[in-house]
Amino acid sequence: MMQLIAEDGAPRLDRFLADRFPEIPRARWDAHVRLGGIKVNGEPVTKGGVRLRPGDRVETELPVIPVPAAHLEAEAIDLPSLFEDAHLWIVDKPAGMVVHPGPGHAGGTIVNALLHRLKTPVLLEAIEGKSEETEEETGELAEDVATGWPGLVHRLDRYTTGCLCLAKTAEAQRAIQAQFKDRTVEKRYLALVRHSPRLPQLGSLLIDEPIARHKQDRLRMVVAEGGRPAQTRIRVLARTTSIALVECELLTGRTHQIRVHLAHLRAPLMGDPLYGGPGRWKDVDGEALLLPHPALHAWKLSVDHPETGVRIHAEAPIPEAFRALAASLGLPGY
Repeated sequence: MMQLIAEDGAPRLDRFLADRFPEIPRARWDAHVRLGGIKVNGEPVTKGGVRLRPGDRVETELPVIPVPAAHLEAEAIDLPSLFEDAHLWIVDKPAGMVVHPGPGHAGGTIVNALLHRLKTPVLLEAIEGKSEETEEETGELAEDVATGWPGLVHRLDRYTTGCLCLAKTAEAQRAIQAQFKDRTVEKRYLALVRHSPRLPQLGSLLIDEPIARHKQDRLRMVVAEGGRPAQTRIRVLARTTSIALVECELLTGRTHQIRVHLAHLRAPLMGDPLYGGPGRWKDVDGEALLLPHPALHAWKLSVDHPETGVRIHAEAPIPEAFRALAASLGLPGY
């Protein structure tokens, strides 16, 4: 049984533990607390939301964590490369491809493709002791540091296209994860949204609104007081009276951050009914237009090389389907 001292107090118990052990997802700590595996000042607690005071003594064992990748298979999946060497692989992720296995997606994922590229089990050994995160715990668009999967350092939503950085060694994985934690990675997205008067008319707008999980709908995130800090800088590149093409720079990386922040401005992503974005629209000719998924593209990504420190700038070509949709909505060429 290990003993930890809450020096500063105030944080929730589950957040305190997740900060001390970032390799273990907060959801695992939640479950550990509910099962009575933790004591505060000698008394068992069963709620992760307990507030700690300065000097509180937290006693716990580390949760038992299954190895997530023990069952993973390497798959020969062809992915467009934006950068590759012995340490990193930055791919142009296609729409519809899931980043890592989960319910309903046992294979055919980015992680399966990476394992085939590596042709070595080294990363499977490197992640021993980390946990499998479910979609409910992370959301589909979670840019927070991705732990527990070989080579994965961040995620993209299933239908988001564009830049995705993968590590080929355990050392590179740790180095890039550290850059995400330190917020030195630059991430810029393109989004097609419903026009709103709250979008900036000139220049850029910083959305600085905390994000938390919806209390009733576990699949949704919301802007909420007490949520995790989240910042997105947006700039309108083109617009009509009803549609806008927006560049989004992620300054933090929360689950569904772009989708939540744009919806907060009443400018939801086209094709994103989860956050109020229409799934059907009319094109410039008045014909019915189906929007099957959120119109979001991870356009640019910049990271420092884990070995040399040289800044790598990757840019994913704008997909033809994205360009065609923008044109059909009446947006000028870009």
